[in-house]
Amino acid sequence: MGAVWEYLIYVIAAVLAGVGTGLAGLSAATVMVPLLIVLCPSFSGETGAYQATAIALASDILGSAVSAATYIRHKNIDLKRGWIMLACIVSMCTLGSFAAWKAGNVVLGSFTLFLTFCIGIRFLVKPDTQRETTASKGEKLDAKGIAISLFFGLTIGFGTGFVGTGGGMMMLVVFTAFLGMELKTAVGTSTFIMTFTALIASISHIVIHPPSCWTAGRYC
Repeated sequence: MGAVWEYLIYVIAAVLAGVGTGLAGLSAATVMVPLLIVLCPSFSGETGAYQATAIALASDILGSAVSAATYIRHKNIDLKRGWIMLACIVSMCTLGSFAAWKAGNVVLGSFTLFLTFCIGIRFLVKPDTQRETTASKGEKLDAKGIAISLFFGLTIGFGTGFVGTGGGMMMLVVFTAFLGMELKTAVGTSTFIMTFTALIASISHIVIHPPSCWTAGRYC
């Protein structure tokens, strides 16, 4: 019965993660990691949270790529305003993964749950982050936009590797509230970036601390 329950949790987590990624650019890890470490005994061990993070990041790769392809087809991606964020986030993923391995299961699991709670409260209080005036698609960043991109790109990149989120919701806030992107364009750009960050962060997690075995997404 226990095994059946765990597989049911895997399916529920995967479905919720897929819906969140497609609709709002939400990282799969935002949904999957809390569910796995709280409800699945297989992830309660010493490195359970770290392995749950690695699995969530790996699942983010294909999910984000499929969503990004849809947004690209409808021309809802703006890399002229998002390329700095892309470069910074990608460069910081590996450092965050190493820090997560050093932090330990209790710290990592607790921080993941806390961050997920804060993101949920943030969007319940103020779900609309879009500015009244949006920037034209393809418009170049000014000095303020470059500084904002550098700061948030580096911090989100580290968080992506450490917590295992693709940074989708955090990027969405930055793109809409600070860089003036239209909402659909912000979601498309964030999912495009998540494809690369999830790929690099998941590889980093697996290389830094390889699991002893993988069976249907389960750490043994």
